[in-house]
Amino acid sequence: MLQLKLTQKVQKELGLKPKDLNDIEDTNTKLGDWFVNIFYIDRRKSLIFMNEKTLFSFMLYGVKKDGIKKIELIFRHGLEQALAYESIEKDKINKLLSDYAQTKFTKTDSKKMLGNMNDITSLYKHIIYSDGGLESCNLAEIMMQINRTPQRNIDWSYSIDRVKELVDQLR
Repeated sequence: MLQLKLTQKVQKELGLKPKDLNDIEDTNTKLGDWFVNIFYIDRRKSLIFMNEKTLFSFMLYGVKKDGIKKIELIFRHGLEQALAYESIEKDKINKLLSDYAQTKFTKTDSKKMLGNMNDITSLYKHIIYSDGGLESCNLAEIMMQINRTPQRNIDWSYSIDRVKELVDQLR
């Protein structure tokens, strides 16, 4: 089951009230749960997804109001694309995605994870702007660069290395 932990900004964008959210449950998916936030870059609405276990992240920009209503599909497509950029085998990507057949929306439950997500969002913004903005940057390369930045909360490992460790456990 896909458990998306939505910030208040995303909840508002989706038109969800606290009573519409599910209780947080333990999930037995290989990658675990994902935090989601919304931010603007180059005046474009963007979503950032960050994995709770690995801090692996990807962002999608230019999300429209009606598009965000399909956040589950946006997530699955974005994750598939991000993992493909990282040369993860297609059959392993499909196994990971099969864990996410159903979706539940919950509130965020960790200030530490929100802090990580804010730091990663700042990194995305900084690198995109220093590369000349969304029109001239290579977003795939930027995502790969950020997922190869040592993260203190995972013992100074790279997010992508943690993802690959989990993927290697798939049969």
